Amino acid sequence: MDALFTRLPMAHLEIKQLTKRYGNFVALDHIDLAVEEGEFVVLLGPSGCGKTTLLRAIAGLELQDSGQIVHAGRDISRLSPARRDYGIVFQSYALFPNLNVGANVAYGLNSRTGDRRAARQGITQRVEEMLELVGLPGTESKFPAQLSGGQQQRVALARALATSPDLLLLDEPLSALDAIERVRLRSEIRGLQTRLGVTTIMVTHDQEEALAMADRIVVMKNGQVQQVGQPQEIYRSPGNDFVADFIGRGNLIEATPAGAQHIRAGDLLLRCRIEIDQNRKHRFYVRPEDIRLHNILDDCENSFTAQVLKYEFLGPYSLVTLDAKTGQSRPLVAQFSSNYLDGRPIHPGSILRIGIPAEHLRPMPAAA
Repeated sequence: MDALFTRLPMAHLEIKQLTKRYGNFVALDHIDLAVEEGEFVVLLGPSGCGKTTLLRAIAGLELQDSGQIVHAGRDISRLSPARRDYGIVFQSYALFPNLNVGANVAYGLNSRTGDRRAARQGITQRVEEMLELVGLPGTESKFPAQLSGGQQQRVALARALATSPDLLLLDEPLSALDAIERVRLRSEIRGLQTRLGVTTIMVTHDQEEALAMADRIVVMKNGQVQQVGQPQEIYRSPGNDFVADFIGRGNLIEATPAGAQHIRAGDLLLRCRIEIDQNRKHRFYVRPEDIRLHNILDDCENSFTAQVLKYEFLGPYSLVTLDAKTGQSRPLVAQFSSNYLDGRPIHPGSILRIGIPAEHLRPMPAAA
């Protein structure tokens, strides 16, 4: 076939110009997104950004006003939830309290079975396989009230996977759990997804969760996609001010040209790694962990003194808020590991010598 007429492969899930309104409120504003088969994609954003509405639209639990959803080459935009091939796990577990664990996991299997008597043995075996998969073997006879939150969410995950869905949808599945259980279960979910190869879309407002679990992150705000990329890309090269502020902590530095590769920010003269346009102002982004702490008498490149305004000890690391005379409206925030500080006393009023390596002055787009 002539290359001119060769069709490019479609994404496994394609969302095209999806729009959803509630009265005058625009929940989804012409969303475009492509998800590849086997990918783990996380929808990330603050409350009200549209991430859950988008997940529910994919599931058919919300009907969009316009736009298209194509799954595995099939237009599912107007199909009922029962006719879409997915499993879903909700934040609240949504287990049936009057059914034991085995019956909860088997619920979707029973609804799909024609000859229930002939299939009973197969269903029992599938339930055992799923509970083994999520680390809860032998719990078939227990009821949800007898389980911890993490165990209940594992049961919900087993139920969602029992029918071997082509899509797995996770609606903030970890937010109701305590911090230790969240970390443990997020690792288990990611490992399970990798093992099964099921295409997965998860909603969360937790940046650390998204960075730890996703192949790609979709950052949303006000019903619009702000940036799509791999976790490292989103974190290291934010596309706008919202993404920079929402994904972790950071320092925005506005500066004027001061030479071919130098900028001036307040009292500071700093070298950066890019050629500087002399005819406009520039904006740079610095992550707190990229700020270096030097000996007070060291006079190395891009180092300067700063006064400590606030010191927060957070166990493995500390956050230090600094007045560095950068000419910005907000003080500089640095993050130092406990080992790095090595017992060095830091308290409000202390004078430190810190530095920003040129490679960590990351250019930012002009303000919108």
